[in-house]
Amino acid sequence: MRPDAEIDWWCAPEMDSTPVLWSLLDPAGAAARWLGARMSSRSTTPAGPTSHTVLASGGGRFECWDGLLAVEGDGIALVRLVRALDRDAEVVHELSLGGFDAPWGHWRGTSVDIEGGRIHVTGGIVHDIDETTLRTRLVCRCDRWEPLVIAHGPPVVADPDLILDRLRAVEAFAKAEGEHARLPRHHPERAADALAVLRACTYAPTGAVVAAVTTSLPEAAGGDRQFDYRFSWLRDASLAVSVASLLGQRHAAERYLGFLGRVVLEGKVPERPLTDVRGEAVPGEREVQGVAGWGGSQPVRVGNAAADQVQYDALGLLVEAVSVYLQTGGSLHAETWDMVAAIADKVAEDGEASSNGIWELRDPRPLVGADVGRWLALDRAIWIARGWRPTARRRHWKQARRAARHRVLSSLYDDGGLPQSYCEERPQADASSLMVVVFGMLHPRRDQRAARLVEATLAKLDAWPHLYRYEPGGDDGFIGREGAFVPVAWWAVDALAALGRVQEAEERADALCARLPRLMPEEIDPERGTTLGNVPLVWSHAEAARSMYLLDAAGKRRRWSVAGLWAWRLGRYVNLRLTSDGPPPRAPDLPAAPPS
Repeated sequence: MRPDAEIDWWCAPEMDSTPVLWSLLDPAGAAARWLGARMSSRSTTPAGPTSHTVLASGGGRFECWDGLLAVEGDGIALVRLVRALDRDAEVVHELSLGGFDAPWGHWRGTSVDIEGGRIHVTGGIVHDIDETTLRTRLVCRCDRWEPLVIAHGPPVVADPDLILDRLRAVEAFAKAEGEHARLPRHHPERAADALAVLRACTYAPTGAVVAAVTTSLPEAAGGDRQFDYRFSWLRDASLAVSVASLLGQRHAAERYLGFLGRVVLEGKVPERPLTDVRGEAVPGEREVQGVAGWGGSQPVRVGNAAADQVQYDALGLLVEAVSVYLQTGGSLHAETWDMVAAIADKVAEDGEASSNGIWELRDPRPLVGADVGRWLALDRAIWIARGWRPTARRRHWKQARRAARHRVLSSLYDDGGLPQSYCEERPQADASSLMVVVFGMLHPRRDQRAARLVEATLAKLDAWPHLYRYEPGGDDGFIGREGAFVPVAWWAVDALAALGRVQEAEERADALCARLPRLMPEEIDPERGTTLGNVPLVWSHAEAARSMYLLDAAGKRRRWSVAGLWAWRLGRYVNLRLTSDGPPPRAPDLPAAPPS
């Protein structure tokens, strides 16, 4: 939603459905807007089920309270309440729907058929209708809220008291979940934002976590780096739910692991690095015609070509997420253990196979980061087996873990850095090298190679406080120079904290918090401060929250030594394991209108 309360992006009925509102990608696209209104002020909460905006129009001001509510019978409704703040006045709402990779919706009274279903508008008085635009007039009063309901599925009665009750209930639900969290002391607002974004990007019917709710926001304005992120990646979701577990929201991990259990049957390895929100195959990547694109960036894409890639790094992060979930009090169900064991067997058997990696390179390569991912999967699987399945065979896992570590560390350059790929003629630095230190392949305080690796990586990729994921300007198969990659900037914070350079880590974290918006994107132009890529990116928020947790831990170690740090961790984990971790009761759905 834009600052003036224009709703410029809405995919209905599901997160990956064809957008019904899409002026985000084209000023001429379908939108829901208040005519002649401008923003006066708005709520600062970056993500959630509702939004509050104060608008100025015709010499007066009115408040707009928006929300997305479930409707009985598998429907969903975009509800807009308005209330005058200075004097009673009339406001006009303009609505067009469809037209994105599908026919425009043509109004029949206050209903319209679009791809995927029918939308009904209730509330207000019809001002005028042309073929594709409905304008509704509402009398905006100071003493009560006036509703406008845009419902996909069954129509909803525009009862202001009932809608008000439901909006308050979903806000109370979100607040209760937030209050249950164990937020770090360092920039707790960033951790709270991460949990809010995780909730907003979780598909409630299945527990799938999408990487972002948008498609085709450019990573390089005017280039061709536009992709569809409305799918559930193993990488992004695993990082997010592991952080949620650390912050006392273990039920988020339980829901996601339950989703994976339904997708990955009989203890097999996940076949794909991403699925749609129902756990099914992601549609093939294709270009959408007739959409201008954000800032004119073409092409606009739906679907994703990464669906059939191999990403060992993502498998490692998934097993890491399971280990964190168990540390914080989760239970190891049989299907979860079978999946972990199958992943460990696969990465042990695949050895040095080429892959696409977490950067989703279009051409498979023998990536160093893939071996870091293999090592991580095997290391955490061995740890899980030791504590929960002590009779499991682990010798071949240990041998494979040793081999992966040897391959990585044998590739260290004289300056301490690592290449992106084992076969590069012109080696380029890669921020995934920081995972060697962040996840403990090299002990950050006992092995001098850890500090040298961090220094060498930052020297080549730093744009302080931001960080590129690999050296910009190289040939990665796409046009344009991408920005600094937000998640890996937080890896730099984590690595410095692990090395004991806590002040440097805190200074970098403080600078990132000052320069990044609360709703974080995928990338940022480090020179202009322009945000790039899809937003909000779950991965960016998850890494920020984990950095704050790790800064807390590093601060405890600096103050109380190793013994004090372990006492703090033990106390925290015991508390998390003993704490009831169910979400508060969900707000009831809006009732559908009775048949006429």
